[in-house]
Amino acid sequence: MKKLLLATTAFVVLAVGSASAADLRPAYKSAPPPPPVYTWTGLYWGVNVGYSWGHAKDEVTLLGVGTFSESQKVDGIVGGFQSGYNYQFGQWVLGLETDIQASGQKGGTTLQITALPVTTLTTDHKLTWFGTSRTRLGVLWSPNVLLYGTAGVAYGTVKDTATITAPGASVTGTFKDVKAGWTAGAGVEGTIGGGWTAKLEYLYIDLGKTEQTLATPALGQVISETRRFTDNIVRVGFNYRWGGSAY
Repeated sequence: MKKLLLATTAFVVLAVGSASAADLRPAYKSAPPPPPVYTWTGLYWGVNVGYSWGHAKDEVTLLGVGTFSESQKVDGIVGGFQSGYNYQFGQWVLGLETDIQASGQKGGTTLQITALPVTTLTTDHKLTWFGTSRTRLGVLWSPNVLLYGTAGVAYGTVKDTATITAPGASVTGTFKDVKAGWTAGAGVEGTIGGGWTAKLEYLYIDLGKTEQTLATPALGQVISETRRFTDNIVRVGFNYRWGGSAY
């Protein structure tokens, strides 16, 4: 009887021990899913702000006197909106982007162009707004960072005022028109979550030349003026892509 009792007790102890050991073994867990991969394909819109430093160059010819030139810095803050579409194929991203910008750029100077009689040229230059339409081609530094180059057309309203003053008389010519030219630049753009990206971009803009001739009976002169406006822009921006942030 004692032997039977001891055998039964030993069996129970072994069974309980085996069950406890089984409980101590870690439960199997499946591997976590891979993180979502960002896709750059899609329509986006955004905002930007930056600073621009440009040059407005004038060449003024006074018949019978000579040709004089001056180059004036035209600086200021710019900001606006952009929209576009990207298509990603492998490590490459091809897109189209257009933007419209308000501009606070302005500059001016006064230049003496003749000594006898003393004749001065006073200029005032402004870029009131501008826009671009560009192609963007980029390569992915990583799935979430895009390096790109961009080029296309640029346009904007240029306003120039030139006043020539001589003893007893002065004449002022004002030019205001929408000019068109070209632009090129480069940038870097990275994801910041939830379909949003942030970018840093540089653009060079050339709005071409403008020629104007003024007759000045008061000064007894004919004035021919050629203007050229170029600009450098650095800006930061934020874009939101419609449709989420992953495949």
